[in-house]
Amino acid sequence: NWFGRVLAMVKPSAAKPVTYVTLPDTYGENAEIAKTKLEDLGLTKVELSSSNAKYSTVEVANDWKVVGMVPGAGTVVKSDAPVIVKVVKVR
Repeated sequence: NWFGRVLAMVKPSAAKPVTYVTLPDTYGENAEIAKTKLEDLGLTKVELSSSNAKYSTVEVANDWKVVGMVPGAGTVVKSDAPVIVKVVKVR
């Protein structure tokens, strides 16, 4: 009798394990370089956010400069935690 039996193959997840990362100080850096630096540390949810009311979206990261980050530099976060990099347009 097959009722009540569950037949399934579970494929192992290819997701990277969650690690802990200490956020570096990226203040004053080019936004593209800062984002890459954070992602190279293993962070998976890095978002650039405009701190300039005139511009609502960050389209070309190379034209922006870092003015802050949430959570702040020195904070230890899980690699899958959201990190918001505050930027202003310089070009």
